[in-house]
Amino acid sequence: MFAAAALWNRSEVLREDTQTIQRTTAILHEHARKVFDTVELVIGRVDDRTRDLSWEEIASPATSAFLRDLKSPLEQAVSIWITDASGRVRAGSQAWDPAVSLADRDFFAAQRERDAGLFISEPFQGRATRTSSFAASRRRSAADGRFGGTIHVSLSPDYFSRFFDEASPNGPDFAALIRQDGEILARSPVRAANARVAPDSPLMRAIKDRPDGGLVSGVSQVDRRDRVFAYRKVGPYPLYVSFAIDRDVILSRWRSNILAYGIVALLSALTLCGVSWLALRRAQAEQIAVLAMRRESEQRLAAEQRLFQSQKMESLGQLTGGVAHDFNNLLAVVIGNLDLLRKRVTEDERGRRLLENAIQGAQRGAVLTQRLLAYSRTQELAPKVVDVPALVAGMMDLLQRSLGPGVRIKTAFPPELPPVIADPNQLELVLLNLAVNARDAMPDGGTVTLSAHPDEAPGVGKGDLRPGAYIRITVQDTGLGMDPETLARAIEPFFTTKGVGKGTGLGLSMVHGFAVQSGGATRITSSLGSGTSVDVWLPRSSTPALPEAVETREERSHRARTILLVDDDPLVMASTSAMLEDIGHTVLEAASGRAALALLGASPSVDLVIADYAMPGMTGLKLAERLRTDRPELPFLLASGHAELPEQADILVARITKPFRQDELANAIDDVLRRAGASARRDSRPPPPGARRAEARHESQGAQPVDPRNDRAT
Repeated sequence: MFAAAALWNRSEVLREDTQTIQRTTAILHEHARKVFDTVELVIGRVDDRTRDLSWEEIASPATSAFLRDLKSPLEQAVSIWITDASGRVRAGSQAWDPAVSLADRDFFAAQRERDAGLFISEPFQGRATRTSSFAASRRRSAADGRFGGTIHVSLSPDYFSRFFDEASPNGPDFAALIRQDGEILARSPVRAANARVAPDSPLMRAIKDRPDGGLVSGVSQVDRRDRVFAYRKVGPYPLYVSFAIDRDVILSRWRSNILAYGIVALLSALTLCGVSWLALRRAQAEQIAVLAMRRESEQRLAAEQRLFQSQKMESLGQLTGGVAHDFNNLLAVVIGNLDLLRKRVTEDERGRRLLENAIQGAQRGAVLTQRLLAYSRTQELAPKVVDVPALVAGMMDLLQRSLGPGVRIKTAFPPELPPVIADPNQLELVLLNLAVNARDAMPDGGTVTLSAHPDEAPGVGKGDLRPGAYIRITVQDTGLGMDPETLARAIEPFFTTKGVGKGTGLGLSMVHGFAVQSGGATRITSSLGSGTSVDVWLPRSSTPALPEAVETREERSHRARTILLVDDDPLVMASTSAMLEDIGHTVLEAASGRAALALLGASPSVDLVIADYAMPGMTGLKLAERLRTDRPELPFLLASGHAELPEQADILVARITKPFRQDELANAIDDVLRRAGASARRDSRPPPPGARRAEARHESQGAQPVDPRNDRAT
């Protein structure tokens, strides 16, 4: 019995540790796959940005600034570089010596000889970063197909080593990131120099026989230790991750168990009853330990899945936010020019119809851009105290028209429901999106129920909800429901189950982004045949909602103004300038903040400055700060499509969101000039302490004053 128990326990220990090795290897593989997928996205983004640029344009500071911004959130990246066909660096994410050539690097030579795809280099010491690195490079081709240089991202072996340490179970082990030729790029424990795995080693022989992955045991030729290895190929890349545990460590637990079994066997010789009692206690203890270990393992796997999902959604958010910001500038040009053209097409009826169709298409593009910004949580919001039942009652006619006669709408709001803090316009759009989705899920008709209830997130909160008081708004339908695979991807941008041309896949993405940016969260529950329920948590307000004041606009002043327009995009500059001149203003143009300061020095009669926020060198906020010191009386209007502004000190500026129409621009200018006139009259008498900030908090919504220390409209 002792021998049988020892053999059985040995096989169990080996099986459990083998599963641990394979599970840990899978974790390392998923991490490495996501890292190199991200690197490919980064290189593709750089290639798209620079493909049609000349080398003089690539060598401009703007390109290096773009690379720095691209590299900044990537912990795994040391630097990003663009080299020409001779190996000379033309742009980089940090400063470099222009005399240094990278023509001798293996990643450059490989791409020069042929298009090697994504080439992973051997480890090296960075000449500009002075940091141990290895590179992932892609070839740049000229228009005629000849070699035109490389784009490469230098990666940190220490980043991988730290992740190996965090992901590895307790105890002596070995983890490594290995090239297909056996070159060790990163390892844990870290050594002074990474070695190369010999081709005749057990690991490399196993990789040759089973290239996708497997399990092998043998003596490591790196440190001569007997280990059990698991390895997996990292996606389509010429890389492998490997994780191993010393065989002595595995068998030490078995030896401890043998000692316990020996004691049990000795006691069994004394008395059968004693042995039976001890065996029963031992079996119970082992069962409890196995269950505890299984629960811990399941919790760890669930946490890892949540982490992977969070990283994926964050990457998608950054990508969609950047694309939406660029489209805002394009749509500003299109909408502005179409708005001006509408005034000039009066007699041609067919031309007017075509023009109106173009304007509607551009406005639909603006709506899509707002949804992308909402998903990436960079959309500008104007939060207020909102009475949810009153808001729903006010949009019931719109909901009924949108859903049609085949859908019944029910509401269920408790009396004395506290208000929420949210942007009322965006909240209406969220409820309309959810209702339309519910309608599409009920092709034969059904019922949509809108309800709201107070909810709490005590302690550490519910999931990604912070602790606090919330209102849970629910939109529930009796439709077809979703299977688990569809439910898991429901909030991903551009994912839709509708046919071509029937949906963009941004509705639920926008709902999720709005809820998170408002300080809440979103939950979706659904199953096939049982309908879908979407819960949106929004922060509860401690003050009651006030009725909306009816705002009246004073009759616009027709006196022509001299306006300084500052924008680095020539198309946006031309479109905005045309709108201002059409209103009747005189426009001075500057392509940068420094050019604007020079023009102001030469033309002191400027009445207003309108500046873009995102400009190289001097941003719109920096220009406003400079003018606040030099010419505090000069009104300033900031144009931007982003809600996130960096922290600045003691600046309050009016703001207009891109893209805008001519009437919106005219109204914003009137608001700024009227406030500037009121401020000048107030400044003629001694102001009480804190008066300026009190006034800024009560400005109208035409051009929203923004405190740069807060990324929301005040």
